[in-house]
Amino acid sequence: MSDPATNVIAFKPRTASPIQAHPKSLLERIYTAGSLALPADDTATKTAALMLQALGFLVIEEILADGTPQRLTRGQARSAMDRPWRLSKPAFSGEIGVPDGSGSAQRPA
Repeated sequence: MSDPATNVIAFKPRTASPIQAHPKSLLERIYTAGSLALPADDTATKTAALMLQALGFLVIEEILADGTPQRLTRGQARSAMDRPWRLSKPAFSGEIGVPDGSGSAQRPA
């Protein structure tokens, strides 16, 4: 008789991924703080942010190498997953830079 096959491979168990925040709590954190910085490798939060951006609940800005933010549109955000992001709440007026509520700044001309 021949030896039994020894082609059994032991797989390492997956490490439990950290509990991901629900998009509602993500919105609460952004709306409370005004903005939230995300590191380049936080793909779970970025994926939730893409959904919330598509619904119009937040603004995504890519942080460039020189530290300046660049606003990303819905189509651009998916291609910028390898850069740090800043998530901000949109202005009620629909214009970036115009304060929310009863702020004192004037609308840009």
